[in-house]
Amino acid sequence: MESTIRTGAALRGICVWQPPLFLLNDEEAAVKAQRFLLSEATAGLADQYPDVHVTHEVLTGHPVEELARAAEHALALVVRRRGRGGYTGMRLGSVARGLLHRAHCPVITVPTG
Repeated sequence: MESTIRTGAALRGICVWQPPLFLLNDEEAAVKAQRFLLSEATAGLADQYPDVHVTHEVLTGHPVEELARAAEHALALVVRRRGRGGYTGMRLGSVARGLLHRAHCPVITVPTG
């Protein structure tokens, strides 16, 4: 985070929600739940790094497309690896792999946990 403070860059916390084909619940409630999870994931950053401006956004659409678009002018894109599907030794998921091909900035993957 020190380099962020020196460069004056901001931190954009982004969650992309991809609606299922058949939405059983209210879309607004689903987006609200994603916004809560995003806030929880970045909780404490403002206290720990008061000079870093942190924003939260919940986008709707395909994760690769939306994150690549959001990162067009970013210094780097940090993506969480959830490990859904595949096998436990899998290093990259479909979103991280897609972003490696689409993003115009470095892509950094971090494991969940």
